[in-house]
Amino acid sequence: MMAGLPAILGGVPEQRVTLFPARQLCAAKRGRAVRLLCCALVVLTVASCDSLAAGATNRLNNASTKALPSSAAASPSPSPSPKPDPSPTVACNGIAPGFSCVMQQRIARVQKYLASAPGSIGFVVEDRATRAVYHSAKAYQDYPAASTMKLAMATDLLERNLAGNIHLTSNDMDLLYNALYTSNDNDANALWNEYEDGSFLDRIRAFGMSSARFTTNVPNWGFMYCSAADLNNLINYVIRDAPSSVRDYLVYRLRHVSAIDQQCNTVGFAGPSGRYTLAIMYELGGAGSSDAGFNYGTNKLTQIASLLFQGHYTAAPTPQASAVP
Repeated sequence: MMAGLPAILGGVPEQRVTLFPARQLCAAKRGRAVRLLCCALVVLTVASCDSLAAGATNRLNNASTKALPSSAAASPSPSPSPKPDPSPTVACNGIAPGFSCVMQQRIARVQKYLASAPGSIGFVVEDRATRAVYHSAKAYQDYPAASTMKLAMATDLLERNLAGNIHLTSNDMDLLYNALYTSNDNDANALWNEYEDGSFLDRIRAFGMSSARFTTNVPNWGFMYCSAADLNNLINYVIRDAPSSVRDYLVYRLRHVSAIDQQCNTVGFAGPSGRYTLAIMYELGGAGSSDAGFNYGTNKLTQIASLLFQGHYTAAPTPQASAVP
């Protein structure tokens, strides 16, 4: 977990940052591709949000040894409907109507920062309090989704389990825990092979992932494309529309991920009550097969988030390779 951020966003208190592991998105599955792909959303939360509901795990699966611990009650869950705060007096540039003038300036800085970046970057930032959304020029362009699709699969499985359409065993919940905690591909594949098929695509349409698609004849979570807009819709669905027990479980898991994977790619929200969401997809072309390309892409994502939510550049991260498949 990264250190707490300084006060940002016009008086927001120091924030805790948690990153969801989308392992090797910044390396595009070495051996499977020679280009760098970074798909990310950043999870930034504050300690003064609504609490996770007690007993949320029991509503999901009583038998799971990797279910939501009781200590989760101390962790704040993002509010489904955050309220806007007064913005400090800063000149607006009109680049992103509906956002505070501070955020408009920061979005403009990100645009300038990315203007000369190699490869292709699409990002979306949303203010859930005002429902303002900024889509970059390539926000609707499809990129290889890689491990970000694990969040969509987890959401689908948990909702179907809650509805009684499938029954996730304690072993299944262990697999789900590992798929989210260390982004373990083998465990994600085991869940996919047991419970998923091509109909997955129809179900995630309900999450707002309208352009998601398979890229192979045999459907699999690891061979899909989607856009930054799809990922932003997904995280907003989890926060705002998913059943409370599903939301609470996923929010907790997103905040408690492997230290190995925290520094690469993420999915989530920022600010008080989870006011902002951010989705980034980055494809760096042929340079992605090198460690230099991997580090470059990871740093690019870090700086985008820092500019948006801190208002300045930050130290480059030191990404680590995952120890799991």
